[in-house]
Amino acid sequence: MKNVATIDKAKIAKRLQENEDFKLIMDSIESDIFATFKAVDIGDSERLANIHALSHGFKLVNDRIAKYVEAGIFEARRDELSEE
Repeated sequence: MKNVATIDKAKIAKRLQENEDFKLIMDSIESDIFATFKAVDIGDSERLANIHALSHGFKLVNDRIAKYVEAGIFEARRDELSEE
């Protein structure tokens, strides 16, 4: 997203969060990661580290989307206050 304003980015992120297809695919990915984690053999530290990295990346995507929404709300409120 090149040169997208904070509020515009927040709107895009919010639509994504509320999109049923996006929620479905994110739930599926999360389930796949957990199923893979449960299948790791005890002592397989390399595979466990890879799954942990996947899980961390998944969390970062969700966190970043939420951060865009939060930043947009903050920016909108700041704009409202500056107009008063």
